[in-house]
Amino acid sequence: MGFRFRKSVSLAKGVKLNINKKGVSISGGIKGKKSSSKRKSLSKSKLEVMENNPITSMLSIEAPKEIRSKFYPYQSILGGIGILCIFISFLKPILLPIGAMFIYSKITWRKQTDPAVVHYKNITKYYQSKKFKECIEAINYVLQHPQSDCKLNLIKAECYLNLEDDSAAYSTYKSFFAEFIDTVDNMPIYWSAKVNTILLALENLEFHFSLQVAETLENAKLSDVDNRLWKSYFKGLSFMGMNQYESAIHAFQDAIGRKRSMEEPFIDAHYQMGIAYAKLGKNSLAKQRFSRVYSAKSGYKKTSEIMELIKTGGVGNLISIL
Repeated sequence: MGFRFRKSVSLAKGVKLNINKKGVSISGGIKGKKSSSKRKSLSKSKLEVMENNPITSMLSIEAPKEIRSKFYPYQSILGGIGILCIFISFLKPILLPIGAMFIYSKITWRKQTDPAVVHYKNITKYYQSKKFKECIEAINYVLQHPQSDCKLNLIKAECYLNLEDDSAAYSTYKSFFAEFIDTVDNMPIYWSAKVNTILLALENLEFHFSLQVAETLENAKLSDVDNRLWKSYFKGLSFMGMNQYESAIHAFQDAIGRKRSMEEPFIDAHYQMGIAYAKLGKNSLAKQRFSRVYSAKSGYKKTSEIMELIKTGGVGNLISIL
């Protein structure tokens, strides 16, 4: 299953980060002279990320014991008797209405004593049928129960993303991870939620928070995802946003490792390193990075413009176009 959660994030005017069944991509470009230099560094790269564990897999078939009332097992027995009566009604037809009555009684009784359980079971139904508003309402109802699982907020955030309400999604993600970032384990089902939080934090220029979440990503490879690569890459983007260019360079170097690939996100890591070196006044090292990017893809971002400036001896003026 592809990375399903985000539809798009606007990183800057004319720049969007898109997440669909094929993965994650940043598309578009920066137009005009008023665009933020911090956001320029995030534009127009294409990232491919795949994820195999939808967050909804955390939902159990049966409602958690913590939100069940003391009547729950008796209701289940009543429903089971009703099903049995219907199943053997071909022997005695009178058992058919009796079984239906038992089942109806069980449903009515449960609605009265276990409304949180009823709404919990509706979460998956609403999500699968893409009724995201109803799914959010069901989650909110369950979360009112004092013993509910706070991780339902991650599904809630995903619903907001599907409704294109990025602000509500980020608020939900941020509230959850700000409180539980140190206690949530590194199971793959949390990977996409963390990445969505990082991307939205970058969009909102909350670079310290994006870095905090990025630090919690595992270093190991998860399924088809090279977690070490993405962890270092996201840390690099966060450091760039904070103008901590030395730290950004080290993070991008960790992301690249020994690989000579110039595909995404490796090419963007080289490009970002070129910007960082230029910001530090290390024009020789900046030139080396931009030259590597240019030889691999001359039209990548502003590489052609940068190389033209370098050829004309204007390397000292790199900052003006970055």
